[in-house]
Amino acid sequence: MTKGRLEAFSDGVIAIIITITILLIDLPDGDDMQALMGIMPLVGCYLISFILVGTNWVNHHHLLQVARQVDGRILWANLGYLFILSFMPVGTGWVGRSQFAMLPVRVYVIINLASALSYFLLEKAIIRASGSETLKAAVDESNKELWTFVVEGMALAASFVQGIHYVSCPLLVVAMAPWIVPDLRMKRVFEDAQRSHGQKRERNEKP
Repeated sequence: MTKGRLEAFSDGVIAIIITITILLIDLPDGDDMQALMGIMPLVGCYLISFILVGTNWVNHHHLLQVARQVDGRILWANLGYLFILSFMPVGTGWVGRSQFAMLPVRVYVIINLASALSYFLLEKAIIRASGSETLKAAVDESNKELWTFVVEGMALAASFVQGIHYVSCPLLVVAMAPWIVPDLRMKRVFEDAQRSHGQKRERNEKP
Protein backbone atom coordinates (compact mmCIF):
# COMPACT_ATOMS: atom_id res chain seq x y z
CA MET A 1 0.00 0.00 0.00
CA THR A 2 1.25 3.48 -0.86
CA LYS A 3 1.48 6.28 1.67
CA GLY A 4 -1.14 8.27 -0.26
CA ARG A 5 -3.64 5.45 -0.03
CA LEU A 6 -3.08 5.14 3.73
CA GLU A 7 -3.62 8.89 4.13
CA ALA A 8 -6.82 8.82 2.06
CA PHE A 9 -8.23 5.90 4.04
CA SER A 10 -7.38 7.54 7.37
CA ASP A 11 -8.83 10.90 6.30
CA GLY A 12 -12.06 9.16 5.29
CA VAL A 13 -12.42 7.36 8.62
CA ILE A 14 -11.73 10.53 10.63
CA ALA A 15 -14.24 12.48 8.52
CA ILE A 16 -16.88 9.81 9.21
CA ILE A 17 -16.12 9.96 12.95
CA ILE A 18 -16.79 13.72 13.00
CA THR A 19 -19.93 13.29 10.89
CA ILE A 20 -21.37 10.58 13.14
CA THR A 21 -20.60 12.70 16.21
CA ILE A 22 -22.52 15.77 14.99
CA LEU A 23 -25.46 13.56 14.04
CA LEU A 24 -25.80 12.59 17.72
CA ILE A 25 -27.15 16.08 18.45
CA ASP A 26 -30.93 16.09 18.06
CA LEU A 27 -32.98 19.18 17.33
CA PRO A 28 -34.30 20.97 20.43
CA ASP A 29 -37.55 19.40 21.63
CA GLY A 30 -39.42 22.69 21.53
CA ASP A 31 -39.00 26.32 20.57
CA ASP A 32 -38.03 27.92 23.86
CA MET A 33 -34.79 28.49 25.76
CA GLN A 34 -35.40 25.47 28.00
CA ALA A 35 -35.51 23.20 24.96
CA LEU A 36 -32.31 24.75 23.64
CA MET A 37 -30.54 24.34 26.98
CA GLY A 38 -31.58 20.68 26.98
CA ILE A 39 -29.15 19.87 24.16
CA MET A 40 -26.31 22.10 25.37
CA PRO A 41 -24.48 19.35 27.34
CA LEU A 42 -24.23 17.31 24.14
CA VAL A 43 -23.22 20.38 22.13
CA GLY A 44 -20.51 21.13 24.70
CA CYS A 45 -19.15 17.60 24.58
CA TYR A 46 -19.27 17.66 20.77
CA LEU A 47 -17.17 20.83 20.79
CA ILE A 48 -14.55 19.11 22.97
CA SER A 49 -14.58 16.02 20.75
CA PHE A 50 -14.30 18.12 17.59
CA ILE A 51 -11.20 19.86 18.98
CA LEU A 52 -9.66 16.52 20.00
CA VAL A 53 -10.43 14.67 16.76
CA GLY A 54 -9.46 17.67 14.63
CA THR A 55 -6.14 18.00 16.45
CA ASN A 56 -5.55 14.27 16.00
CA TRP A 57 -6.21 14.59 12.26
CA VAL A 58 -3.80 17.53 11.81
CA ASN A 59 -0.96 15.78 13.63
CA HIS A 60 -1.68 12.44 11.95
CA HIS A 61 -1.30 14.22 8.60
CA HIS A 62 2.06 15.70 9.61
CA LEU A 63 3.23 12.37 10.99
CA LEU A 64 2.53 10.53 7.74
CA GLN A 65 4.46 13.17 5.80
CA VAL A 66 7.71 11.84 7.25
CA ALA A 67 6.93 8.19 6.52
CA ARG A 68 9.29 7.05 3.76
CA GLN A 69 7.51 3.74 3.30
CA VAL A 70 4.47 1.93 4.61
CA ASP A 71 5.05 -1.57 5.97
CA GLY A 72 2.82 -4.02 7.80
CA ARG A 73 3.74 -2.65 11.22
CA ILE A 74 2.61 0.85 10.22
CA LEU A 75 -0.60 -0.46 8.66
CA TRP A 76 -1.63 -2.31 11.81
CA ALA A 77 -0.55 0.52 14.11
CA ASN A 78 -2.62 2.93 12.01
CA LEU A 79 -5.63 0.61 12.10
CA GLY A 80 -5.32 0.34 15.87
CA TYR A 81 -5.20 4.12 16.14
CA LEU A 82 -8.30 4.54 13.96
CA PHE A 83 -10.10 1.77 15.88
CA ILE A 84 -9.67 3.60 19.19
CA LEU A 85 -10.53 6.97 17.65
CA SER A 86 -13.75 5.56 16.18
CA PHE A 87 -15.15 5.18 19.71
CA MET A 88 -15.23 8.97 20.11
CA PRO A 89 -18.88 9.27 18.98
CA VAL A 90 -19.88 6.67 21.58
CA GLY A 91 -18.10 8.50 24.38
CA THR A 92 -19.37 11.89 23.20
CA GLY A 93 -22.99 10.78 23.02
CA TRP A 94 -22.93 9.05 26.40
CA VAL A 95 -21.31 11.99 28.19
CA GLY A 96 -23.59 14.58 26.59
CA ARG A 97 -26.85 12.72 27.10
CA SER A 98 -25.96 11.81 30.68
CA GLN A 99 -25.07 15.49 31.30
CA PHE A 100 -21.50 14.68 32.26
CA ALA A 101 -22.28 11.85 34.67
CA MET A 102 -19.37 10.20 36.44
CA LEU A 103 -19.02 6.84 34.62
CA PRO A 104 -19.56 8.21 31.09
CA VAL A 105 -16.91 10.89 31.73
CA ARG A 106 -14.48 8.21 32.94
CA VAL A 107 -15.07 6.08 29.84
CA TYR A 108 -14.61 9.17 27.65
CA VAL A 109 -11.25 9.90 29.30
CA ILE A 110 -10.15 6.28 28.85
CA ILE A 111 -11.00 6.46 25.13
CA ASN A 112 -8.86 9.57 24.76
CA LEU A 113 -6.02 8.09 26.80
CA ALA A 114 -6.08 4.94 24.65
CA SER A 115 -6.13 7.12 21.53
CA ALA A 116 -3.02 8.98 22.70
CA LEU A 117 -1.27 5.67 23.39
CA SER A 118 -2.18 4.28 19.96
CA TYR A 119 -0.87 7.45 18.30
CA PHE A 120 2.37 7.08 20.23
CA LEU A 121 2.71 3.48 18.98
CA LEU A 122 2.05 4.61 15.40
CA GLU A 123 4.71 7.28 15.81
CA LYS A 124 7.21 4.67 16.98
CA ALA A 125 6.32 2.34 14.09
CA ILE A 126 6.98 5.11 11.55
CA ILE A 127 10.28 6.02 13.22
CA ARG A 128 11.44 2.39 13.09
CA ALA A 129 10.38 1.99 9.46
CA SER A 130 12.03 5.24 8.35
CA GLY A 131 15.33 4.49 10.06
CA SER A 132 15.80 8.24 10.45
CA GLU A 133 17.97 9.26 13.38
CA THR A 134 16.93 12.87 12.77
CA LEU A 135 13.27 11.96 13.23
CA LYS A 136 14.00 9.90 16.33
CA ALA A 137 15.99 12.76 17.86
CA ALA A 138 13.25 15.27 17.01
CA VAL A 139 10.66 13.18 18.85
CA ASP A 140 12.93 12.37 21.80
CA GLU A 141 13.82 16.01 22.41
CA SER A 142 10.17 16.99 22.83
CA ASN A 143 7.97 16.54 25.90
CA LYS A 144 4.66 16.66 24.03
CA GLU A 145 3.86 13.00 24.55
CA LEU A 146 4.83 13.10 28.22
CA TRP A 147 2.66 16.19 28.78
CA THR A 148 -0.34 14.49 27.15
CA PHE A 149 -0.05 11.30 29.21
CA VAL A 150 0.46 13.19 32.50
CA VAL A 151 -2.50 15.55 32.01
CA GLU A 152 -4.79 12.80 30.73
CA GLY A 153 -3.73 10.70 33.74
CA MET A 154 -4.83 13.62 35.93
CA ALA A 155 -8.13 13.70 34.03
CA LEU A 156 -8.61 9.98 34.67
CA ALA A 157 -7.89 10.43 38.38
CA ALA A 158 -10.36 13.34 38.57
CA SER A 159 -13.06 11.21 36.93
CA PHE A 160 -13.13 9.03 40.07
CA VAL A 161 -13.86 11.99 42.38
CA GLN A 162 -17.52 12.90 42.75
CA GLY A 163 -18.13 16.62 42.36
CA ILE A 164 -15.04 17.43 40.31
CA HIS A 165 -15.24 14.61 37.78
CA TYR A 166 -16.66 16.96 35.14
CA VAL A 167 -13.35 18.87 34.95
CA SER A 168 -11.86 15.78 33.30
CA CYS A 169 -13.28 16.79 29.91
CA PRO A 170 -11.70 20.28 29.82
CA LEU A 171 -8.46 18.68 31.04
CA LEU A 172 -8.42 16.58 27.87
CA VAL A 173 -8.29 19.78 25.83
CA VAL A 174 -5.44 21.01 28.04
CA ALA A 175 -3.63 17.71 27.39
CA MET A 176 -3.93 18.25 23.63
CA ALA A 177 -3.08 21.97 23.74
CA PRO A 178 0.58 21.53 22.66
CA TRP A 179 -0.63 19.58 19.62
CA ILE A 180 -3.13 22.20 18.40
CA VAL A 181 -0.30 23.92 16.55
CA PRO A 182 0.78 21.37 13.89
CA ASP A 183 3.69 19.24 14.98
CA LEU A 184 6.66 21.34 13.84
CA ARG A 185 9.03 18.48 14.64
CA MET A 186 7.57 16.46 11.79
CA LYS A 187 7.47 19.47 9.48
CA ARG A 188 11.16 20.17 10.10
CA VAL A 189 12.19 16.57 9.43
CA PHE A 190 10.03 16.46 6.28
CA GLU A 191 11.52 19.69 4.94
CA ASP A 192 15.07 18.48 5.70
CA ALA A 193 14.38 15.23 3.85
CA GLN A 194 12.95 17.15 0.86
CA ARG A 195 15.97 19.45 0.80
CA SER A 196 18.38 16.51 1.01
CA HIS A 197 16.54 14.72 -1.78
CA GLY A 198 16.68 17.84 -3.96
CA GLN A 199 20.41 18.27 -3.40
CA LYS A 200 21.06 14.63 -4.22
CA ARG A 201 19.06 14.91 -7.44
CA GLU A 202 20.96 18.04 -8.45
CA ARG A 203 24.30 16.24 -7.93
CA ASN A 204 23.11 13.31 -10.05
CA GLU A 205 21.97 15.61 -12.86
CA LYS A 206 25.32 17.40 -13.07
CA PRO A 207 27.50 16.20 -15.99
